[in-house]
Amino acid sequence: MVLESPFYGKRRPLLQCGSKLLCVSDLLLLGRATIEEARSLLHWLDCEAGFGKMGICGLSMGGVHAAMVGSLHPTPIATLPFLSPHSAVVAFCEGVLKHATAWEALRDDLSVHEASMTLEEVKERMRNVLSLTDVTRFPIPKDPSAVIFVAATVSARSHSLHGMVYLRRAWSNLVAPSDSD
Repeated sequence: MVLESPFYGKRRPLLQCGSKLLCVSDLLLLGRATIEEARSLLHWLDCEAGFGKMGICGLSMGGVHAAMVGSLHPTPIATLPFLSPHSAVVAFCEGVLKHATAWEALRDDLSVHEASMTLEEVKERMRNVLSLTDVTRFPIPKDPSAVIFVAATVSARSHSLHGMVYLRRAWSNLVAPSDSD
């Protein structure tokens, strides 16, 4: 089963161009909706459809969401985050997407509501908002041995290895990674 995320494909808002979200808050809504929908589907598969052993996986942002769902699931579930950061902060404030973020537009939008902010203050505010997406703040999965991290040492988004190592360390019941991980 493949869940089509909110704000993508047929679920994309009419005014949204491609995958570029219109508002920062849309990213948080997208994540929350994806997580709750995935949790509901897993519950249905278990309780209504009779599937016992299940797993969840995702790529990049989907991997972050898969890790979140795996950590929140009430029973052990195979969890496979592929090429994922541990947080949207990594992707939007440190990774390649920091170059695609309209920082000036965010500053101008914030200036309407607050005193003028510098770009550095806007970026720090973005870090604070996106810190809500940090998987290391989520509970450790019920069975950490059912988590398989898939990372790359070289990636167009370059957050994969760092994010997976960071998440593995945070989920302390897992074996600590070596330098070769």
